[in-house]
Amino acid sequence: MTLVGPKGWRCSAAYGADGSGGVVVFPNGETVPQSWEAGWHVPRGSPTEAVVGSETSGCQGCAAGQACPLFESAASAYLSESGRPCPSARPTKEDVQNLGTGQVSFEDPSGIAGDGMPSGGLHPAKGVMTYYPQSPNGSWFETCTLPDSQRAICDSALAAFVSMYGQL
Repeated sequence: MTLVGPKGWRCSAAYGADGSGGVVVFPNGETVPQSWEAGWHVPRGSPTEAVVGSETSGCQGCAAGQACPLFESAASAYLSESGRPCPSARPTKEDVQNLGTGQVSFEDPSGIAGDGMPSGGLHPAKGVMTYYPQSPNGSWFETCTLPDSQRAICDSALAAFVSMYGQL
């Protein structure tokens, strides 16, 4: 996985035996939780910044589980496959926009712990996600959490991600 992020930042990756996993890009001096790929909310007011990408590989249940807060079809698939409702609910203040078939963008405002990783802190978390129900490539997801003054970096990072992984 390739991500666009601010110059000079570090990165770390975590991938499982099934091929699912992701990459996190973060500033020098910042620490990243060991289990960031399982979700990453930060305390309100936290200045945490990062660009995070993840993908579920071909695991259909994993793809539906990742995408179910943002795609109704994924929520239905997850319920049908697991017998349980989506494990996380979308916050009402999270803004979600349809980018086209199988693609959405979202934004968690400052202080809202939503689908973005990281989210809930001082900076808004902007993101994109894909979900194509029968795709062997799973669901792909990226979040960019930076100050508003660096919004252009997030816009570029998310556009690059959609360009590379939006049609898989």
